[in-house]
Amino acid sequence: MAASFDDTGQGPRDCGTFFLDLVCAYAPEQVEVEWVRRPRETNDEVERLIDETWRERTRLAEAQGRVLFNGPICRLAGWSTEAGRLTLTLAPGDFREYFGTNATHAHIRYLHGPEVLADPLGVSAALVSADGFLLLGRRSRSVIQYPERIHPVGGLMEPPASPDGPPDPFATLRAEVGEELALPREQLGEPVLLGIVRDKHTVQPELIIGVRASMDFESIRAEMSRAEDAHEHSELVSVRNDPASVVTFLEQRYTEFTPISLATLLLHGQRSWGSGWFANARGYLRSVI
Repeated sequence: MAASFDDTGQGPRDCGTFFLDLVCAYAPEQVEVEWVRRPRETNDEVERLIDETWRERTRLAEAQGRVLFNGPICRLAGWSTEAGRLTLTLAPGDFREYFGTNATHAHIRYLHGPEVLADPLGVSAALVSADGFLLLGRRSRSVIQYPERIHPVGGLMEPPASPDGPPDPFATLRAEVGEELALPREQLGEPVLLGIVRDKHTVQPELIIGVRASMDFESIRAEMSRAEDAHEHSELVSVRNDPASVVTFLEQRYTEFTPISLATLLLHGQRSWGSGWFANARGYLRSVI
């Protein structure tokens, strides 16, 4: 069931580098996805900005040897909670729209309204190994956003491959863990949704999902080089899964984290060690901004 506190009636919480929209603890059967063919709102000025940004950044990415390609994404059109359940309303979009709005020009929401943003829904794993390590990745130099920063394993949700059903955030997370770490689905335990957050710079929504692996840290690290998308991370970063170690990790390596990795650590800590730890860690994060 949902945690005793969330932000559905209070608005987002400011956690320094990210907004915390919802704190929860939902099992897969408590999350419903509605798939709608609802286009985002736009206008000629916004579309011109998207086109110009895509052409410019594609040229720059090629010159720098980085990866930038268009593809379908799921736009978060809305969400709501009721009676211990979360409903996510998703609609189709593409990465080009995201890159021209949230990723590079999120400020246009003040000029044209938040509805013009692509708002792709991402999923990030609070992944714990069998021997008690919380695992994150260090993004490689070849990625477009946050190169060489510590970031969770995960990715953007894509539209359903067939009309038989809506996209599944938990299936997406398992697939991303497999593609980035070569960790098979059968090595992952039951996932739980810990919250919804947004990077303050891009305001792109992200689901933080807790999951445990039945493999130890060294085994996961050894398998990582075989992963289909191993190029996305240069190393697997670990911290002992206990409250004091995670706080020390935050203090000593704060500048290396992406906003979403900070959110992942905070929500994992809230779920594991309670609201007192959560409040103290959140207060620390805000104090160093």
